[in-house]
Amino acid sequence: MQLLQLGENTWVIKGGANIGVIAYDGRCLIIDSGMDKDVGRDILNQVKKLGLTPTALLVTHAHADHFGGAHYLVRQTGLHVYATRVEAAVMSGPILEPLYLFSGAQPPRELQHKFLLAKPCLVDSILQGNEQTVDHIPLQVILLPGHSTEQIGVAFGDTFFVGDAFLTPEILDKHRIPFYADVQAGLLTLNTLKTRIAPFKHIVAGHGEIYTSVAGATHAIDYTVQRLEMILGHIRTALADGEPRQASDILSSVANAQGATINALSQYVLYNTTIQSALSTLYARGEILPIFRDNHLLWCRNEKA
Repeated sequence: MQLLQLGENTWVIKGGANIGVIAYDGRCLIIDSGMDKDVGRDILNQVKKLGLTPTALLVTHAHADHFGGAHYLVRQTGLHVYATRVEAAVMSGPILEPLYLFSGAQPPRELQHKFLLAKPCLVDSILQGNEQTVDHIPLQVILLPGHSTEQIGVAFGDTFFVGDAFLTPEILDKHRIPFYADVQAGLLTLNTLKTRIAPFKHIVAGHGEIYTSVAGATHAIDYTVQRLEMILGHIRTALADGEPRQASDILSSVANAQGATINALSQYVLYNTTIQSALSTLYARGEILPIFRDNHLLWCRNEKA
């Protein structure tokens, strides 16, 4: 893992997920904790090099790759853990992540690995998403829902840690269909985010590149918006002939249109969540309707829209 200094009191530890470090009076707040105890150990080693005492951990959202190291960090340091209400529930009961991905049913073993099932970590303080201080450190907590239900970002000085509110073009092109629990909320977050990043010199996404210009970050945000709008467009196309279709058939159509090949159960459930959310978005907008035929749930175009 690579330690990069962004500002006088701000660092990022680059790895599979980008970890934030905010220093204040000789102690520090850690933002996210990576995948597992190995990442947690690396975080503590990097913080030690800075001569800082870790006293708090803030988790932007409860996906295993962002809070998997929290269990280790708490055991080693006793630091105070912060997260929003829904994310805290998943952190305390990590089986909820593969559970919701598998439609609420007991998930098969292929979905019970560290990429989707972290070790549990209790949250000490529930955030509302509008705090001006955390652990007595002056900063701004900002709600960024979409990728996850109650995801948050953290603004401190000239740095904005945005979690997975947007994804870099490289990651989007690799995975084709980004994970979004709420596409409608995600689009609103992304469009609002473009106006919020203007004061910052560093915009830290949850994975990949650290943006040092508003133009670069804006391009990545727009690229994410375009991908989500493209997925909505693929669904409209799949239903354009007026023939009702099952969600699984719609997912197949979108994957084909995006040039994705599904060959693993974990990949399927992640893609499927985004498609289900996109269907929910179009339903809420009045563009499509659910119907039932021969005990199948089908989706069709709303001819009255």
